Amino acid sequence: MQHAKLTLALPWEDIDAQAQKQIIKVLELPELTRLVIMPDVHAGYDLCIGGVALLRGVVCPSFVGYDIGCGMCHVNTEKSLAELGLDAKQNREELFDLLRRRIPAGLGKGHATDGGMIFRSACGDTALEKTLAPLAAAQLGTLGSGNHFLELGVNAAGQLGVTVHSGSRRCGYDIAASYMKKGRLLPLDSALGQAYLADMRWALDFALENRRRMLEQVLLALGFVAAQCAALMASAAFINETHNHALEQSARLVLHRKGATPAEKGQLGVIPANQRDGVYITVGLGNDAYLSSASHGAGRKFSRKAAVKQGGVKELQKCMKGIVCRADAAVLDEAPWAYKDIGAVLRAQEGLVVEIRDHFKPVIVMKG
Repeated sequence: MQHAKLTLALPWEDIDAQAQKQIIKVLELPELTRLVIMPDVHAGYDLCIGGVALLRGVVCPSFVGYDIGCGMCHVNTEKSLAELGLDAKQNREELFDLLRRRIPAGLGKGHATDGGMIFRSACGDTALEKTLAPLAAAQLGTLGSGNHFLELGVNAAGQLGVTVHSGSRRCGYDIAASYMKKGRLLPLDSALGQAYLADMRWALDFALENRRRMLEQVLLALGFVAAQCAALMASAAFINETHNHALEQSARLVLHRKGATPAEKGQLGVIPANQRDGVYITVGLGNDAYLSSASHGAGRKFSRKAAVKQGGVKELQKCMKGIVCRADAAVLDEAPWAYKDIGAVLRAQEGLVVEIRDHFKPVIVMKG
């Protein structure tokens, strides 16, 4: 398919039919300036996941999605498994059990953390403030479920890297749902449009603090002291990127990324494959033709329901052999086969929007 406002990072025929319909519908918007589709594209809600939309004069909450601020934090500890006492599988298993105790995971029932962030609705929605108060207190520093993960991996130099993938939890969901009820396209110069952007930014801050707290727990469990954790997260080795956000630009333009990450020139990023094949560290090339964006992962090949039908627990355990993780029926929807071939996804982007800098193969994976 060809369209003056559309840029594809993969062939049109490789996009699933539902995502194609969503793309065509977005192209009909008069407010649309440009639409870029990443190679990990698949159907989502309104704007497909893997979509980057530049709109003029409006902000669209559904183009950001429900998991506002979902993203990645990564740090290379520059220490080996032996230096961290993890060269023995038993020690890795003990660390896995410790992390499961320290970092709440799953849908959110029964979580209890050491305090949250106060939400003040920019549009004066006191009901939303009341709803979010206990959620912000209970869910800050928690992993969540689905494709969210915590991963420890080793690169070719033998260095251990830690990656956390999570977002704004139920807080971001409720903020998104509240504004989606108010309209699909909110005028940028309206009180409502500016209120959404303000509340969205709160959710972005919540998501970052959420990931930072979990990353700190991992580093502490690895034997780092608090000052070392702070130094690592303030260093050039620390990467943070979000893949669900909206950014105001000049000329009343708003850049929406949904399941896509910033890839400005020189910007470090993280592209995860699946829980077997690890994460890739990238550097952005700042390609304006692709709105300086890159994929946020490999992208789903099968829906959760379909993925469960592709293989059983024995196949999952075989896939994850050598990696300390959970490999039972409850996580079949997140099996490696649920995702597209990461090699093809990276080849579609390398030299175009990013360069690959490093690769960390997992030794421990924790999913919600």
